[in-house]
Amino acid sequence: MKSQRPGIFSRLPFALRRLMNERICDVLEKLGASSERNPIKRHVENLYEELHDAGVKHLRPDVYLGDEWFSPGGIPAIAVPFYLAHTDLKEIEFLLTGSVEGGTPAKMRKLLRHEAGHSFDHGYKIARDMRWRNTFGRAPTIYRPEVYMPDSTSLNHVTHLPDHYAQSHPDEDFAETFAVAITPGLDWETRYAGRRGALGKLYYVQSLIRRHGSQRPREREIVRTYDARRMRMTLARYYDLRLVREARWQRMQSRLIEA
Repeated sequence: MKSQRPGIFSRLPFALRRLMNERICDVLEKLGASSERNPIKRHVENLYEELHDAGVKHLRPDVYLGDEWFSPGGIPAIAVPFYLAHTDLKEIEFLLTGSVEGGTPAKMRKLLRHEAGHSFDHGYKIARDMRWRNTFGRAPTIYRPEVYMPDSTSLNHVTHLPDHYAQSHPDEDFAETFAVAITPGLDWETRYAGRRGALGKLYYVQSLIRRHGSQRPREREIVRTYDARRMRMTLARYYDLRLVREARWQRMQSRLIEA
């Protein structure tokens, strides 16, 4: 299928523009890009060390290349956007979207810790606990963490990823709190001493780590949802769909602000 936005790709250098009509799986193979190679590999190994040092001894999320950052529902795994696996793909991402989520070592590590929080939840079925619901709230019927109105003065949420992301959804609140709890060298008790709600969540997550940290996650077949190595859509089609979707989210966010 031909791109509906051929003009936007003209901003790409010719060598990169040639990749746009190739399938994602073929592009990754051509570039030799995978999650098992640097630079992603060393950050994944670092995450495993952080989890172990934080007391989560047996959780090692399966990390693979997907279409975006996420942890598949119910599965202790982490999808890393395929564009982070090669410098050419990172350049395409930046030129077409204006940013690269996870494009620096510090941002990559923060996002991996966040997704590890979801993996911890999935591996040990944490969200089924009534205390979890009382602490983080019941999830709305529609999962749409891209559209929300954060309160920058909130004392009930930690601050880890940008834009007060912990306020976007209860699941994200938990993942953000987990990420803060396992961040090496962070004295979160001091940092959040004046934020009683956030501190209470951190103590709760700490208790969950102590309860489950020495246990192995429940056995479950790992299914790599949206595995980029199997994606047969072209790069052009991927960005066509994604840019339309993100523009729609921006309109929804604008209407929410104006309301």
